[in-house]
Amino acid sequence: MGKFKWIGVLVVLVVLFFVFDPFRGEPPNPKVEAQGKDIPTVQGSFCWDGLLRNQCVDKVYVDGLDMTKKSKPTVVSSNKKIDISFEDEPESIEIVRWKDKQDAEKVTLTGDAVTVPKETGTYAYEIKAKWSNGDGQFAFLVKVD
Repeated sequence: MGKFKWIGVLVVLVVLFFVFDPFRGEPPNPKVEAQGKDIPTVQGSFCWDGLLRNQCVDKVYVDGLDMTKKSKPTVVSSNKKIDISFEDEPESIEIVRWKDKQDAEKVTLTGDAVTVPKETGTYAYEIKAKWSNGDGQFAFLVKVD
């Protein structure tokens, strides 16, 4: 019976290691999708206190528009929802939608989703998320048809 006990303990430790990822050196990337399509994200600046590695990385991005300038927009129908989730849920999330340098507005995350505008155009979404052990900045680009 002792052998099976050690195997059980080992299995639990392996599961904990992969589920909680205590050695992560950066914040988890968001999973972003709309209408069944994954939307790629760009990681910006972050600070993270991991178990073995603490680091702050400053990217040279100015804002969500700048972060997504090399991204190909994902097409989303007007007034549809974009689902945003994290493997490790942040304590707070702030989202800003950019249409151009003069047109930026905070948007509300409702039930892990934001709704794209009715107006056609290309929009950059900038996400700022905070956890107890750090923060991160992410962005993605959509084209509303």
